[in-house]
Amino acid sequence: MMMKRLALWPVLALVACTQVPERQPKEAQRMLNEAAATAQTNAQQKPVLPNSVQSQLQLDAGGLSKDAAVMLAEPRFNVQAKDVSANAFFNSLVADTDYNIAVHPKVDGSISLSLKDVTLDETLAVVADIYGYEIRRNGRMVRIFPAGMRTETMTLDYLALQRLGISQMQVSAGGVRDEERNGYGNNRNNNSSVSQNRNNNNFSNPMLGGDNGSQSNQVGNSLQGNGSSIASQSETNLWQQLQETLEGIVGSGSGSRVVVSPQAGLISVTAYPEQLRAVREFLSTAERRLQRQVILETRVIEVTLNDEYQQGINWAQAIRNNTTVSFTGDTTGNSISSAIGGVFGITFQDQNFAGVINLLQTQGNVQVLSNPRVSAANNQKAVIKIGDDEYFVTDVSTTTVTGTATTTSPNIELTPFFSGIALDVTPQISDNGDVVLHVHPTVVETTEQEKVVRLNNDEFVLPLAQSNIRESDTIIRARNGEVVVIGGLMQNNVTERKSKVPLLGDIPGIGELFTNRQQIEQKKELIILLRPVVVGADTWRQQIERSSDILKRWYPDN
Repeated sequence: MMMKRLALWPVLALVACTQVPERQPKEAQRMLNEAAATAQTNAQQKPVLPNSVQSQLQLDAGGLSKDAAVMLAEPRFNVQAKDVSANAFFNSLVADTDYNIAVHPKVDGSISLSLKDVTLDETLAVVADIYGYEIRRNGRMVRIFPAGMRTETMTLDYLALQRLGISQMQVSAGGVRDEERNGYGNNRNNNSSVSQNRNNNNFSNPMLGGDNGSQSNQVGNSLQGNGSSIASQSETNLWQQLQETLEGIVGSGSGSRVVVSPQAGLISVTAYPEQLRAVREFLSTAERRLQRQVILETRVIEVTLNDEYQQGINWAQAIRNNTTVSFTGDTTGNSISSAIGGVFGITFQDQNFAGVINLLQTQGNVQVLSNPRVSAANNQKAVIKIGDDEYFVTDVSTTTVTGTATTTSPNIELTPFFSGIALDVTPQISDNGDVVLHVHPTVVETTEQEKVVRLNNDEFVLPLAQSNIRESDTIIRARNGEVVVIGGLMQNNVTERKSKVPLLGDIPGIGELFTNRQQIEQKKELIILLRPVVVGADTWRQQIERSSDILKRWYPDN
């Protein structure tokens, strides 16, 4: 089943952004239809029972109560035992039944129990828990092993890698830095999101050792100086942490041992039966939580505000005037964004972006900048970038070679500056489907700017990069399917509008008398909409159907 899910990603990738795809709608639609039909068939297909099994199940249950039907399916009995040898106790449990039991020769000791109205499984579970015997049941065969130390090999399906994620946002207000000491010295105002994977066969080293430690030190150094900053770092070295955890479960007693093989995904544990049960339960719970996924649908929206909303989106008024959208949060005050200092986040219970976008259109012109979609595993950072890396000159030097002839050659250093939209997010998915998200959206516009520097009565014109950055770094909580809004990222644009009288405005000297210049101020607010969808049994089919609907809207004639 996992292979079928993975095969759908190339299809879903067709609608990952708002950029217009290549015009191959028929082929894409055919693939979506086939995937949807397969998912529907798998969801509806029911296993067929053999005739022999059906005949056994076709009992006349008329008149039987629910409790009676359960008792008929699984016999219950009372157990009274006092100082009964273990061998005799286990054999007496299956006497006059269809069950078979095999007791290991080294099983010894005596058992005392007083149980009423219990099943065989319940009785065996109590004995295993109290007396420490290793009991295995396969159908109607029960095997009893002694309470001594045993070795068992278990599996865990997870990638054999170490992962380091860094999300950094910094506001610099001056300061001098030593570039040789600080690896980020030449990029001090470059807010960054880094996700680094390391495939390493040596899993005994700590996560921050070696290259990763150097990376962490660079981040620490980059936060020095004046201004404010925030840096979030996530480290994943599951196999090392797993070995340490399992060693804590089995203890350090004589003979206890844990051997982990990340490449094979195997864990070999030597311990007593009760400790082995604890290890199995831990691995089962851990694997179930590790395999959780969430699909994050995102809308990056820029709202050009109307004249009456120059202080920002008035969410309280917009929600009062819109009866189709409900939300969780507080709307007291004129403007939420101004009340709490700019950036804010609220959660809408409506599970559709259209309702929130229609709400925003009441207060300005709405433009969707990007429509990224990313899937992330539980507690794993996911990064998506949509834009371009433009190279700018950051250093110019000369090299002079003296010989028979003196030669001077320039050395130009180019540094890439990102321009576009970047989003990094780390989800934590709870048992009930609630999602806690660490979100770091960034919108960067990079342009070239010429700076004039005067040194020793000489003027130097330097082409530098100017970056207009709007970003946020926050932690939010949402229920499955709710729309989360991150807003308050304001931008003020001032443009000059020039008008003149034809012919007269072009006359040198007096043309300015017939020319009118007007400064137009325009305010824009960046809104980030997030909708986390926890992956369930039916989620992939719903995503395929949604992708198919989008494709039909793009190409209605195909």
